[in-house]
Amino acid sequence: MSPTHINLNDLAIFEEVIRAGGFSAAARKLSQPKASVSRAVQRLENDLTVRLIQRTTRSLRLTEAGELLYLQTHTSLQQLSDTLCRIKNMHEQPEGRLKITMPIEFGMFFMGSLIADFMQLYPQVHVQVELSSRLVNLIEEGFDLALRMGVGALQDSSLVAKKLGELPLKFYASPYYLGKHGRPDTLQTLTKHENILFRHTQQQTIQVNCHVAKKASGSRTEIQLHGKLSVDHYSVMKDAAVAGAGIALMPPFMCHAEVLAGQLVHILEQQDVDTDQLFLVYPTRKHQPAAVKALIDFMTQRLLSHPLLNLCQ
Repeated sequence: MSPTHINLNDLAIFEEVIRAGGFSAAARKLSQPKASVSRAVQRLENDLTVRLIQRTTRSLRLTEAGELLYLQTHTSLQQLSDTLCRIKNMHEQPEGRLKITMPIEFGMFFMGSLIADFMQLYPQVHVQVELSSRLVNLIEEGFDLALRMGVGALQDSSLVAKKLGELPLKFYASPYYLGKHGRPDTLQTLTKHENILFRHTQQQTIQVNCHVAKKASGSRTEIQLHGKLSVDHYSVMKDAAVAGAGIALMPPFMCHAEVLAGQLVHILEQQDVDTDQLFLVYPTRKHQPAAVKALIDFMTQRLLSHPLLNLCQ
């Protein structure tokens, strides 16, 4: 038999026989019949075609091969035991390494302080954060968790997506732009303005919910925004809007500071655009490490309660 097919249980019994000082003592410790312990050692010797133990009625002595095997087996089994304990602890106490990804703008605004607070609670956890605008393959690239916006969160059916809520989008423009071009007060006038488009060229179709005062529900309409500038990051859109390039449709958290500073103005307050959905995405619910479970719970609590996100569930 090839050494690669050695019965590991026989190795463990051999190691226990030597450590206990005899077959009887090993059998008592392992709660096995002495004959079973003896057969395991004999099987091991037969598999290796070498005698490992010289037996007498009163004692046993390791052969040179037996001594070499015992030293190596004892070290390897101890390392394996330590590894198994560590793996078990990973599912009981948050520790180890976590690799997470999220959209660039979201990460820049929220994740630094959030992850720092998480690591204060769980100092045995090491976290690697990657910000990306692409749809990362979690399994192939070894990610434990992703924060995603929009329908792209659910493209891979093998993943679990936990919906946190709806991320609202609002219209903003700079005082300079409004002073030069006027302030739109209806969706119809908005279509005649210069808009900064998100991931579209020339025009962008959006669904808008119009809230009517003192009525339980409003109307819903579809409009097309037109513009000469198209961007693929909200941070670029915000800077362009501050500079007066046009009207921007953005998540409120992106431009909170600029609104407070008077650099941007919230317009068309009664209009809500169909929102992005915010998800936490991860490979599986089964046998999750404690660190992943803790991070999912922590991010859910913090993001749902964050005043700048104002998530709708």
